[in-house]
Amino acid sequence: MSENIKKLTAQYNNYIYPKPCEDIENEWLIKNRYQTCDPNYHWHKLWPEFPYKREKMNILVAGCGSDQAAVLAKCNPIHSFIGIDLSENSLNHQKKLIKKHNIKNLKLICDDFRNQKFDKKFDYIISSGVIHHLDNPNTALKFFNDNLTNHGVLFLMVYGNQQSDLIKGLKEVFKKFEFTQDKESVGNIKNIIEKLHKNHPSKLFLNQFNDFVYDAGVVDIFLHPKEKFYSLSSSIKELEENNFLIKNFVDGKVAAITKYIIDNPNLLKKFKEFNLEQQLDIAQMLNWNDRKIEVICTKIQNKKYSKLYNKIILDDIFTYAFQNIRYKFETDRIEMINVKDGTNFKFNVDNDGADWKKILSGQYKLKNLLNSLSDKKKKNLYNLIEFLIENYLLDFSFHKIEDYKKYYNSDKN
Repeated sequence: MSENIKKLTAQYNNYIYPKPCEDIENEWLIKNRYQTCDPNYHWHKLWPEFPYKREKMNILVAGCGSDQAAVLAKCNPIHSFIGIDLSENSLNHQKKLIKKHNIKNLKLICDDFRNQKFDKKFDYIISSGVIHHLDNPNTALKFFNDNLTNHGVLFLMVYGNQQSDLIKGLKEVFKKFEFTQDKESVGNIKNIIEKLHKNHPSKLFLNQFNDFVYDAGVVDIFLHPKEKFYSLSSSIKELEENNFLIKNFVDGKVAAITKYIIDNPNLLKKFKEFNLEQQLDIAQMLNWNDRKIEVICTKIQNKKYSKLYNKIILDDIFTYAFQNIRYKFETDRIEMINVKDGTNFKFNVDNDGADWKKILSGQYKLKNLLNSLSDKKKKNLYNLIEFLIENYLLDFSFHKIEDYKKYYNSDKN
């Protein structure tokens, strides 16, 4: 066992992270919450090229923490889950959840997941906030590639290199004070931060997250022994080295870009002349909201299914309301409001003949909805829809999008 793995094991045994769920029914199901990696809710993001199927999948949660695998297994009882984590104490909490909720489709393993050998490959691998803590993240990516089916999907969350810079200086100060992962150091960090000016960069950072309210979160943010921070271009490079590419992003908090320059045709033209890596690094810088970069990855041979590497033929897709976006329509205007951060977009558009209720339903192929419009109206509407998709304000699939809510926590086919 490497020195880094020993430190990680000790940290997550002493400080279970994230703050664990105590009751999946009350904290997730009743509130209709779902994880961003949930295979039911986000099927159309994970596999837009395939129709939704109610068939058992083998799913690995690599670095499952205090509750992630248990929540996913409870909410998706038709699938078979394996959760692996270094922390025995974290897994002990998940065992309590398994017993409390009578979860029968989850196996837990206490180990470095890279040590495991399986007699089957997985349809879906989830790894959230894990590989950036390893000495060599490539070893994890190689493991994922070796253990994923050809059409399987990897959900990956890593730290970005922009937003985390807000706390870089403060972390250096804490190193100089020789703070360690003990109660006294955690208390000192809390006291210092409480006294900082309200506009201190670290305060701006912490206002975005809930981790600072409990000790394990303080340790994870400020006292972690090993961290790596990614630009989108560097993540693309590491993925390609291990036979992966980005298929899609979960949302637009990192990758949405043309919304900043849509009103400047010259800038838009110049931007589209950049290569993909340059475009994404610009998007990451402008959005800044990259503490957690969540990407949906596929093997390189499935490149034709990637939203990033292919121009979407709008005639061939089904469109769907994006999560957390509220839509308002008037005769000559459309407005989209992000209910999480309050940002909104307004467009003047001729809605005559455009049935937005159907456009947002995921049940109708776009060309069939708009074939009655004049060429000019159709072109204008397609330009808008293309903009909405590339800025993660509208979802799409190449197949009808199911009403996933009826399958949440259901074992029915």
